Amino acid sequence: MSAPSLHSPLTAPTPAGPPHPALVAQPQLVLCDECDAVHERMPLERGQVARCQRCNALLGRAHVVTPNGQLAFALAGLIFLLIGNMVPLVTLELRGIKLSVTLPHAIALTWQLGQPLVAVLTVATAILFPFLLLALRVYVLGFFAWDLLPPGFKWAMRALRIATYWSMVEVLMISAMVAIVRSSGLAGVTPGLGFFAYALLTLLLTSITAAGLHTMWKRGSALGAG
Repeated sequence: MSAPSLHSPLTAPTPAGPPHPALVAQPQLVLCDECDAVHERMPLERGQVARCQRCNALLGRAHVVTPNGQLAFALAGLIFLLIGNMVPLVTLELRGIKLSVTLPHAIALTWQLGQPLVAVLTVATAILFPFLLLALRVYVLGFFAWDLLPPGFKWAMRALRIATYWSMVEVLMISAMVAIVRSSGLAGVTPGLGFFAYALLTLLLTSITAAGLHTMWKRGSALGAG
């Protein structure tokens, strides 16, 4: 389905009356995250996507999953993230010896083998930022489910934007699959429950992040976020 067109970039209207030192919220406008072009917000049908006319970046999406559905996905994602870090990611078998490796164990081994940067990046992109992404969405959408504005809404949304950029669970999955294929000729490698938990987590995160953040910003503005 083709993306609906938006008005060309424009300048936010100046409020009537004497100048006021405080910024005035403009919930009817959308700011492009990539080029800062300002567009007028338009209603979207289910499945439609709005993109910036200047740089073609994603502005918003009428997601097929409702906000309550996204909340359920985020809660399920937290459960799968917990499972993926508590149970074996893979099981190695070599000459009759079996070794089950969890993700934290693999990260610790990476550190001990002299690759601290790789270990830190793995913790950040595969554990920390996915957890923040899911936890912040649960926090914000949980309040929205009760028609309440979350305390610290703006800070939570800014942190959620950063967590979305740095959550790279899909990179972990690709790396794990490549390692399993390459190691199959040297030893018996069996994907564990943690591998499948992260696979399901990847699908949930893809669905959640596809919804974008503009709908949440608009909902917060409607509930009184200035």
